[in-house]
Amino acid sequence: MRRPAQVPVTAAVLALAALAVLAMALGSGCSDATGSVQGGQALTTCGGGGAGAGDSTFTSLYGDFFGPCGRASCSGQASCHGAASQSGSQISGFVCGTTKDECWQGMTQGIAVDAGGFFCPVVCVGTCAQNPTQTCPTDPTAQLLWTSIHKAQAAGLNHMPCGDPTACLAAKATYTFTADDLARIQAWIQAGAQND
Repeated sequence: MRRPAQVPVTAAVLALAALAVLAMALGSGCSDATGSVQGGQALTTCGGGGAGAGDSTFTSLYGDFFGPCGRASCSGQASCHGAASQSGSQISGFVCGTTKDECWQGMTQGIAVDAGGFFCPVVCVGTCAQNPTQTCPTDPTAQLLWTSIHKAQAAGLNHMPCGDPTACLAAKATYTFTADDLARIQAWIQAGAQND
């Protein structure tokens, strides 16, 4: 009976084996912001993560634009709309928070009067709880969200997301919403700005 040839264990063979083990370890774990390695967990929860790209549900809009992984994240910078204490929230009354539901709530209901809110929500449907004498615009393009987001060759505020909180001008915007992006947002507002 013939025995198979034995491969001599050399430094090169050991190096290849070590690289294979390293590749498997890297493939099964990820590093978080603190540098610790974790495996088998989602890195972030983006509330849709763009899975529904192209539709006009809030889940899709949050994942594609407004959420932490969105192209125009409302809470992506420490001075934006992540909490009521941040300057973007104090100027607009809009708090996106840390979840899709919090962002929808902040976008469509604003900061409650009993919590010190006095701004109408950036997407105002019906009447403004913070100022009941004010009627919300029925035209989606007259909503504060619409006038604030950066559009190519547009007038108005047109500066969100702002790349420089000390000078939020259109020239400082970090993302330009495309015609398709705008159509999706408009359709969502026209359908009643639901948390869908």
